[in-house]
Amino acid sequence: MNETQPEKSAIVLCHCSGTTEEKIKQLVNSGFKSLDEVSRKTGACMGCGGCEDAVITLLNDCC
Repeated sequence: MNETQPEKSAIVLCHCSGTTEEKIKQLVNSGFKSLDEVSRKTGACMGCGGCEDAVITLLNDCC
C-alpha cells in the first residue's frame, strides 16, 4: 500500500490504496507493464476493485 498521502491536486485512481495516476505513469516509465505488476507494487485494484477499469485504461494508454 502507499505510505504517503497524495497531493490534493493529484488524480487518485485508487482510493483504497491512494494510488495516483502519476504514480502509475512513473511505474510504467520504470518498466512496469501489467496490471498485476502495478497492483503488487501499489495495492491498486486489490481493495474494492472499483478502480480496475481506470487503471487498465491508463496502462493501455501508456503502453
